[in-house]
Amino acid sequence: MQIRALLAVIISLLILVIYQAYFAPPPPPAEKPAEEKAPAPGRAKEEPAKTVFPGEKIPGIIPQALPAPAVKAEPGKDVTIETPLYTAVFNTRGARLKDFWVKKYMDKIGEGAKPINLATENLGSAHPFGMEMTHANFPFSPDTIFQASADRLKLGPDRNRGELLFSWNSPEGIKVTQQLIFHADSYRIDMNILMANLSSQVVEGRPTLVWAGKLHPSSGGGMACFPASNGATGAAVAPFTALIKKEFHEMELGDLKGGEKRFAEHVHWGGFQDQYFLAAFVPQKMEGTELVLKKISDTAAQLRMAGPMASLSPGTQFSQSYLLFLGPKDHDILKAFGSDLDKALDFGWFDIVAKPMLWAMKFFYQYVGNYGLAIIFLTVIIKIIFWYPTQLSMRSMAEMKKLQPEMAKMREKYKDDKEKMNKELMDLYRRYKVNPMSGCLPMAIQIPVFFALYKVLLYSIELRHAPFYWWIQDLSAADPYYISPILMGGSMFIQQWMTPTTGDPTQAKMMLIMPIVFTFMFLSFPTGLVIYWFFSNLLSIGQQLYLNRKIK
Repeated sequence: MQIRALLAVIISLLILVIYQAYFAPPPPPAEKPAEEKAPAPGRAKEEPAKTVFPGEKIPGIIPQALPAPAVKAEPGKDVTIETPLYTAVFNTRGARLKDFWVKKYMDKIGEGAKPINLATENLGSAHPFGMEMTHANFPFSPDTIFQASADRLKLGPDRNRGELLFSWNSPEGIKVTQQLIFHADSYRIDMNILMANLSSQVVEGRPTLVWAGKLHPSSGGGMACFPASNGATGAAVAPFTALIKKEFHEMELGDLKGGEKRFAEHVHWGGFQDQYFLAAFVPQKMEGTELVLKKISDTAAQLRMAGPMASLSPGTQFSQSYLLFLGPKDHDILKAFGSDLDKALDFGWFDIVAKPMLWAMKFFYQYVGNYGLAIIFLTVIIKIIFWYPTQLSMRSMAEMKKLQPEMAKMREKYKDDKEKMNKELMDLYRRYKVNPMSGCLPMAIQIPVFFALYKVLLYSIELRHAPFYWWIQDLSAADPYYISPILMGGSMFIQQWMTPTTGDPTQAKMMLIMPIVFTFMFLSFPTGLVIYWFFSNLLSIGQQLYLNRKIK
């Protein structure tokens, strides 16, 4: 029993250490930018993308400087893209993303809920995404006014794909075009960048994609599992994520030496994330692609991705292609996107256990339509898997209880010789084929399952705002009325009371205190995790009753 008590205390301390390490006090939130007015309606024209290469001659073009409107200091116009999944707004000033509302994910539960704006609330601030031209020998500003091919683009069942062009022409005859292709049934955006040199001089420049990210504080509360009402992350998560040389990386600002980190080889993709959403750039050609992660401040960071340098002789053109993802970290959606983007949903050390559990819950959800019921079914499956080892443990503890009189005599007889007493106790265990460590098994086997399920509930968007019944409206958040933790504590108390004790009365009383400790810890845990532990306790109580009757 000393070992069981020690193990329980270690678990408690481990949880507290994890809280201190990963859920630090939040910094002050960043200010929210002012919004602009909505755009006028219109329609875009679709044209197939053409593949061109650096230095390729433009058919029918004679190298010369062509006149074009000069860039003026004037406000840009909004261009709206409407799909069944999201509403995006770009501004012609810099062809930058202004808003991105995801229609299936609300900022809160209940009255007044509205779609989350990933561009201004969760992942970015003012105009977070756009293109810059670095190492250029011609004037090009991030605030350059582009000409848009349409004011509005609407996709749906009758139109699954649509194209939007942002074009800029310099007075010297340099043309820069951004082709964006949107899909009605996906969070994917195809981006093709085209540079054409219609001047009489050699033109150089390196198109660079930029995501200006915003870091959110954890929203407080115990293990930081309470979701914020403004859509901010409710748990600490590394802002940068990337796949480099097929190896997954997650990086905090503190991991950036000198405030910056560069990857110049085998960049598969790079992204900026929060607890539930991801903005990612995927180069279509890794050769020459560079990823730069940069700290701007304690609440702001920047993700930059650039392809190879373009050097264009007169009459030639250059193109660079990317895939963009801006949406939820739903495992099925990321998997369907391809490019190993599903690795962005990572549950850390317990990933190997957590992902099968997530798959199982989604499988049960297809049939029961409630993630709370899916968790209960998962609990039953886990209990069935561990039924036999738990049964062995319970039998061993029952046998240990029978040995208490002999053990008490040995402790009294050899109280002055600890070494002799331990030797005699081990001989007693071997004689009756009893394992004193087996009593720890039921708790030990639940540790990886416990933390894996905790990760799934905290970081899987499928369970965000997922209701159960009655007062439980969000399985990923704590019980607002503390009813489920109290029920869980009561079931744990009954389980401890029924479990055969093998130590002295003081140790037995100490074990009965553990349900009180766990109840207080579970007050701030996701309700889904409390439901799992509660029903696991109920099944253990039933198993103990069955064993007690069988032994009698």
